[in-house]
Amino acid sequence: MDWRQVLTGGRRVDLPTYAFQHQWFWPNARQSGDARMLGQAATGHPLLGAAVELADSDGVLLTGRVSVSAQPWLADHVVAGSVLVPGSVFVELAVRAGDQVGCDLVEELTLDAPLVLGEDDAVVVQIAVGAPEETGRRTLSVYGRSADAADEVPWVRYATGTLAAGVGEVVPFDAAVWPPAGATAIELEGLYEELAEDGFAYGPVFQGLRAAWRRDDEVFAELSLPERAGDAALFGLHPALLDAALHVVPFAGLDDAAGGRLPLSWAGVCLHAGGASVLRVRLARAGGDALSLSAMDAAGEPVLSARSVVLRPMAAEHLAGSAPRGAGRDALFRVEWPAVTGLPQADQLPAAVLGLDSLGLAPALRAAGDPATEPGGHLVPVHADLASLVEAGPVPAVVVTEVASDPAAGVVGAAHALTAHVLDLLQRWLADERYADSRLVFVTRGAVATDDGEVVADLPAAGVWGLVRSAQSENPGRFVLVDVDDQESSRQALLGVPASGEPQAAVREGEMRVPRMVRVAPGSDVGDVAGRVWDPEGTVLITGGTGGLGALFARHVVAERGVRRLLLTSRRGLDAPGAVELRAELIAYGVEVTVAACDMADRDAVAALLAGVDAEHPLTAVIHTAGVLADGTIPSLTPERLDTVLRPKVDAAWHLHELTQGLDLAGFVMFSSLAAVMGNAGQGNYAAANAFMDALVQARRAMGLSGLSLAWGLWAQESGMTGGLGVIDLQRMARAGMPALSAGQG
Repeated sequence: MDWRQVLTGGRRVDLPTYAFQHQWFWPNARQSGDARMLGQAATGHPLLGAAVELADSDGVLLTGRVSVSAQPWLADHVVAGSVLVPGSVFVELAVRAGDQVGCDLVEELTLDAPLVLGEDDAVVVQIAVGAPEETGRRTLSVYGRSADAADEVPWVRYATGTLAAGVGEVVPFDAAVWPPAGATAIELEGLYEELAEDGFAYGPVFQGLRAAWRRDDEVFAELSLPERAGDAALFGLHPALLDAALHVVPFAGLDDAAGGRLPLSWAGVCLHAGGASVLRVRLARAGGDALSLSAMDAAGEPVLSARSVVLRPMAAEHLAGSAPRGAGRDALFRVEWPAVTGLPQADQLPAAVLGLDSLGLAPALRAAGDPATEPGGHLVPVHADLASLVEAGPVPAVVVTEVASDPAAGVVGAAHALTAHVLDLLQRWLADERYADSRLVFVTRGAVATDDGEVVADLPAAGVWGLVRSAQSENPGRFVLVDVDDQESSRQALLGVPASGEPQAAVREGEMRVPRMVRVAPGSDVGDVAGRVWDPEGTVLITGGTGGLGALFARHVVAERGVRRLLLTSRRGLDAPGAVELRAELIAYGVEVTVAACDMADRDAVAALLAGVDAEHPLTAVIHTAGVLADGTIPSLTPERLDTVLRPKVDAAWHLHELTQGLDLAGFVMFSSLAAVMGNAGQGNYAAANAFMDALVQARRAMGLSGLSLAWGLWAQESGMTGGLGVIDLQRMARAGMPALSAGQG
């Protein structure tokens, strides 16, 4: 039965609402990929997504994202084995930024740093355009940061420049008459193969050069954009096409251009017409290392002009460390010692020698002088001490002092004594204003190795390098470090180091070499510790094994290297906080664990510890993580604070080295610190201790023994040495480009 037929004369009514029913009256402001929905303006450019006017000024900020996956054509620009974002990309970005603010001229653009991309890297780009000045000019800065970077990772400035109104000057040439009248064809067969040998491995997208001609001081080129480059109409001028215009630079008459050059700065750049896929280009010398550039289309109409493009020789070390910095970025570097050509002449540099001169520095420097200026050579007096130096009159611009250890004192004793002596000299030098305008040059012999095959002959002096590096950081320009070999030419050339402005150098056979941080490519050999298999039946010794990092790596070698026998040491043994729990945790994984109390700075104690290792499970590897901090600036350090830090590092490392030389260790790993490499201010004693360990490992490797020194930065994992750092300290270090390492990264 239909109930509607039963209810006659009734009317329909609404049912009452329930508590759980509601109606939404607020507008639905859904997010959108449209830049306008985010308060920005779309740019319509493949490299830039949006632009926004700044509320508190007439400036503009443009943002975008660059990656090999989003712009696959970038993968074809390979320089020195790395995908390098070409300078033409920054020109394109600057031109587009100028369009946004009504400036047709890129008056100036200088590349501050190279931008290297890994296969999986994505870089967030910001272009900051300043408010117009009275002249109408606007400043321009291009910044980048890894798209995966944490907020505390700093931005990197890759380019700066100036935008202006007006049209750039076009150097006319008849592009309609082609090839150019009176020009001689240039043979291009094999050009890209030769460029690849010089480190410029251009892929198909960047091989746009089709033909070239020379006429007097002019070079002409015909270019076309390969299809793989994408739609040229999306760009002002496709960066691959503009970059190809510079591939004829080896024929333009620049000195040593055959070695390959990269653009450093651009001036007077103006885009006259956009979207070109074919160019006819004229290049001509514009003074020094600069060229002028004019580009036309096939009909002879202007496309782009540049009053000046300054180029510099390409060096692989320029690209080191230039990848975007992010939390997950490769963080492994090593120190290399590239040679510096053209050592400055320092014949007229006033100098004196301080202290003993067993190296014969004064006679060598006299021999290096100019007899025409100083009869008998350059006058280099020798003073026994600081008092006699001052009594002789005004302190010369450079004072050279020899730093050498006493073999009779033994390595450990000499390390403590020599470092204390140099600390005293540093303190007295800094305390007296009469030395304020002079530089103190510390000269060592064999304290550093410039390659793996070189022997570190003076290990105690290696610690001095760490101490003085910190003194340099605290007092820029006051101190110089030079290591020389046995060659007379090196002693004669050492004054060229302070003349060059380099704070540290090694002189080998008269040639100056300088330390540089170089990124280690993934898969590179970083030592035999990475390749040798650790015998799971052997014993692994970890000093400081119950501390934060020691415990972390105890778990690591168990999980990753299959280690089943651990010997963990600390000063307190099982009484150390967390030691009992750590041992129980490892035993639960089937690991045999011994926790021993041992002062590793006591040679007899170390010998007894090693003698107690089960002969059926001999020592396989050593990981030395132990260390102590007693920070302070150079003037505040004392011999006691120096010894406090040296003992667990220097003494312990040397005892471990001495007592295990007869063992075939698969790994001898020193936990060093970036303080030794960079010379952290306020950590002179810690830098000295770790610099000694770095040199010890170099000495072991030269002897054919296993050795790896890991110069760690700050760890996110709290340890006894870093537990006093607060949030402000960590943020400051991150802003300086050194965010803390996570356990996984480490």
